Amino acid sequence: MALALRAINPAGSELPVYHFAPEKGVGSVLQEMFGASYTPADLSPENYDWSEVPVKRIDLSRSTEFLPTRGARGLVHSHVLEHVPGDLTSILLAMNAAVEVGGFHAFVVPFFSEWYREDMDPNVTYEERDRLYGQFDHLRSFGTRDFLQRIHLAFSNFEKVDLTSIISFDDCQRSGIPVTALTRLTSHSVHFYWKTHH
Repeated sequence: MALALRAINPAGSELPVYHFAPEKGVGSVLQEMFGASYTPADLSPENYDWSEVPVKRIDLSRSTEFLPTRGARGLVHSHVLEHVPGDLTSILLAMNAAVEVGGFHAFVVPFFSEWYREDMDPNVTYEERDRLYGQFDHLRSFGTRDFLQRIHLAFSNFEKVDLTSIISFDDCQRSGIPVTALTRLTSHSVHFYWKTHH
């Protein structure tokens, strides 16, 4: 994510850039790029007592209550969407409505199967979730064969950046990133979208 952000170097605006479930490393890069507009956020801000920037409480299952329409310059998150309960398309549409035209949405998701699957049933055991979705608290798994079709509707007014045109295999190797993150869909692949119109 840090390599992609630095390579693309999106311009800031007066609007916030939200970093959900913020990691220290990526957070440092975003702070360096966006200064006071950098806004870390999570469902449980109390888990981030290490953060120098106050973490805002945002529930992405109800993001319209927290994120005003076209009120964000960008959204950044890694391995978050598999935790958010609700209909995936609705979740993404609500998040994307918060991005201003000219803004961006950058994210990473895990892939544990060829086809998308999910189960919101709270009675599914931790063991079963671990088997099906790769982790005890995951609600869904993204599929390598239907991922782009699955998210297409939510990103119909966005343009996807082809990272192979701006990040070389050498860049990946120097950064200790598997080249497959660029060449196929993996749990390391960054999906970067520009919002082109309403």
